[in-house]
Amino acid sequence: MRILSRQWLWVALGVMVLFSLLWSRVPTGRSSVRLQALPLKGFGFVGHDLPLNQTEQQVYREAEAIKRLYQARGQRFILTAIDGARDRHAVHDPLYCFRGDGWQVVRQQTLAVPGGRAKLLTLARSGRQTEVVFWFSDGRERHDSVWRSWWLGLRHRLSLGQAGGHEPALVLLQPVDNEAPAWNSVFAQCPFLFEI
Repeated sequence: MRILSRQWLWVALGVMVLFSLLWSRVPTGRSSVRLQALPLKGFGFVGHDLPLNQTEQQVYREAEAIKRLYQARGQRFILTAIDGARDRHAVHDPLYCFRGDGWQVVRQQTLAVPGGRAKLLTLARSGRQTEVVFWFSDGRERHDSVWRSWWLGLRHRLSLGQAGGHEPALVLLQPVDNEAPAWNSVFAQCPFLFEI
């Protein structure tokens, strides 16, 4: 009886492993065009595309990702946005990347943004400080929780893309120079950021 029970456990484990491998290949529905729809210019702002560096290309793999330099009323920032519909592993906690790149988190704050909240990080490395703002978005609401992003992505995948909203995307804003822009002013000048 014990041998039979162990065999069934091995069979069940094998089925679960096979199911998880197959499930990771199931598409989450259509890949959205929400990143490509972001405007390059408008009233009070202008932008242009930047190439992804080699590391970004490796990390984002098959995910749709854009990187743009924007200027909004004299304030410059870089937008990096990653849509996880084709590669859900590309949308992850940006803290891992920053820490892996040698940055220390000096301070974390929550910022209110249209439709939710974002995380403002103050980072330091080699005597230099910078700020980064990020949030996750399913097209309807914004939040700064990696776990919630994971849950929404799982729900989206389990429903085969039929659950409300899109696969979560990561939106990351960084200053171009050492001086960070006034983020609330950037948000007011660039409302398209919240259409992702």
